[in-house]
Formats: sequence, structure tokens, C-alpha cells
Amino acid sequence: MLRPLLITVAALIFAGPVSMAAAQMSTPNSNQMSSNAPIEAQFERPDDHVIGAIDAPLLMVEYGSYACGHCARFESEVWPMIKTEFIDTGAVRFIFRPMLTPPAQIAGAGIIASECAAEDQYFTVSEALFAGQRRILSTMQAQGDVLAVYNDIVAPAGLTPEALLVCLQDPAMNQQAGERAQQAIDDGVSGTPSFIIRGKILTLNRDGYFHWGEDVLLIDGEPMPQSLDQDSFRRIIEHFQAMP
Repeated sequence: MLRPLLITVAALIFAGPVSMAAAQMSTPNSNQMSSNAPIEAQFERPDDHVIGAIDAPLLMVEYGSYACGHCARFESEVWPMIKTEFIDTGAVRFIFRPMLTPPAQIAGAGIIASECAAEDQYFTVSEALFAGQRRILSTMQAQGDVLAVYNDIVAPAGLTPEALLVCLQDPAMNQQAGERAQQAIDDGVSGTPSFIIRGKILTLNRDGYFHWGEDVLLIDGEPMPQSLDQDSFRRIIEHFQAMP
């Protein structure tokens, strides 16, 4: 089980950088993914954060971390296309489920900050946290005022510094963040970003190809090279849309 996040988040805010030993987690390894996602992970949960039409024909679940550089790249380079071309048009319903990756205190603070926002601001704050990831990490490494950076990031969503601090110090919210991250591990996901589509986990694999479950993802009979770009994910989504 993941240990409570309260100590690491509090240390981030009040004591500057926390050593990697204090936030130790397993390095994500996409070669250790389950072939099929658990049945309950394939469907929308009551506490999921969801965007898109409820009757959309394709459900896409992302597992991501606010401390993951590849996740930030996906957010900046791929997410706008998915939202415009597939979510806003009613073709895809999208769920985001957070995970913890090193530095875990940054990932945990992101989970709590996004949960602290109003429900209709969740994805707005999530996008802002990914956009501000480099600034957060560089400020942390420079032993600067990390809390001030978070305050700047969440302010446009209506979160005051006082409200954010209350959330970050709240034991219940820290516990909830840990439970959400543990749930992702229980779902069979061990690396970020990963996705559940059509019952299997889609991952970026070390062999240079997307894997769907245990097998290399084939599109039009050819292995799909892994790349966090719009064209690749457009092809992937269209491929799964065409499946019976």
C-alpha cells in the first residue's frame, strides 16, 4: 500500500525540497503491464473525473501523473486535438485517473490541488498543473517558494491561497490522493501515461511501439511506433472507433 501523502506534501510546502529517498517509488515499467484491465477499471466509477458525452461510443481512460514529463507532453501536444476532434464532437468520453510517480510529493500535491477545485474546474486545473510542471520542478530544485507557484497556477480557477493550503494540509484529502493512486496500481497500471481502451491497457513500451495488452498494437497490419504526437493518437483513436 502507498503510505499517506501528508508528510511529503507538508515537507514540500514548509521545508523545501524533499529527497528522492523520502518519495521513493518503483520506476514505471511498461513491460510489467497486465494484458487486460480489471473489469471494474474498464468502466466509469462514481468518483471519476470525466469529460465528454455520456453516450459517446468510445471510452478512453488515461492514467497520468502530475510529476511525469511524458504526461505533460501528452497534455500539451495531444490533448487539445483529442478534446477538439473527438470529445467536443461526442465521439469520445474521457476519464483521467491520477497516479504517483517520483517526485511523489509533486504528483501528490497535483492530485490534491486538482481535487480542491470546483468539479467544473477540475480539467482546467489539471491542464494548468501540467503546463506549469517545469516551473514547479525547477522551483523545487532551486529551493524556492513552491507553494507560491501552485497558488499562481490554480488562481485562474478561483482557488485562493488560503483554500489551497487548507486542502494540502487536510489529512482526508491526503488519504484520498493516496487511495486514488493505489487504485491505479490495483488496476494493473505501473507506468504513465497509460490508457485503457476497449478493455486493454495501452502503453508506450521500451521496444519503441505502442502495446495493447501484452501485444504490440497493430494498425492496418503494421506495428504502431510509439510517439506522443497528434497524428499517432488520431490514428489510434480512429482504429479503436472502427473496431466492432
